[in-house]
Amino acid sequence: HEGISELMIRRNLYQINYVYKVHTDEGLIGIGDDGRQPDAEIQKYIGRNPFEFMSGHAPTPLQQAFYDIMGKALGVPVHRLIGEKVHDKVPIGYWSIDMTPEEWANEAKRAYSLGYRVHKIKARPGFEIVEQVQSISQAVPSDYKLRVDANGTFETPARAIEVAKLLRDYNIESFETPIPQDNIDGYREIKRECEMPITIHFGSPDPVEAIKANMTDSFIIAYPDSRAANAVREATIAHSAHLPVWIQIVGLGITTTYMMHLNATMPNATMPAITLSCLRANDLIKPSIQMENGYATVPDKP
Repeated sequence: HEGISELMIRRNLYQINYVYKVHTDEGLIGIGDDGRQPDAEIQKYIGRNPFEFMSGHAPTPLQQAFYDIMGKALGVPVHRLIGEKVHDKVPIGYWSIDMTPEEWANEAKRAYSLGYRVHKIKARPGFEIVEQVQSISQAVPSDYKLRVDANGTFETPARAIEVAKLLRDYNIESFETPIPQDNIDGYREIKRECEMPITIHFGSPDPVEAIKANMTDSFIIAYPDSRAANAVREATIAHSAHLPVWIQIVGLGITTTYMMHLNATMPNATMPAITLSCLRANDLIKPSIQMENGYATVPDKP
């Protein structure tokens, strides 16, 4: 959107997405979106039956398109093809790269006005995170939560604990990957020393090891595990440990709609998902995806 267009172009971030149309002999067309797929990869699926990929093992944009075709062919919403629907509404979060406090505050105002209630922000050692968080908190009502993502850049438990304690008076939903995820003992130290919930990406370290070590309070399911079969399996593993998950797939409104169907089948997918379609001037979906108090309603038709 206009407010961050220049910034995103300057940072060369998420400028291009590709929309894929998959045609069938019966005349049904499925759509999906993601980054560009190699032509050789696409050729593998020419002449195949979309129902061969009902388990979700295909590149993300083609998987979305295949599910779209299957839903249209059967006259059912995609979530019926993935599992039992357990959520009528799913939470979705807003997203921002590391910016100045003023830019973050403006984005938070926009997000709140659109109906978002959780905002994932990038935290970096070179930026004054407390000043940035304070700026957002002053710009929006008190029910607006922040998800602080360091991408492992705080490096040491001591630095992560220092930041967490500085943010303790703010409405922080979770602290994402404060230090490299292979530092299991470091995460255990962080959890001992601060009350801020920790979230890590599923897969590193081995999730069973992470659960046994009690190093996290939640899991992120992201590429490539956002494919349906992988995502459902991983959510089930986390659910067995009574841990919530959230899905992260960068894309347009098509991706967000797919995520909503997938999220609807996961009992423990209770934390706001991230897709970044909120940054686009148009989500390409008709009717447009509507947020209300942090939630969007799961579609009930193909």
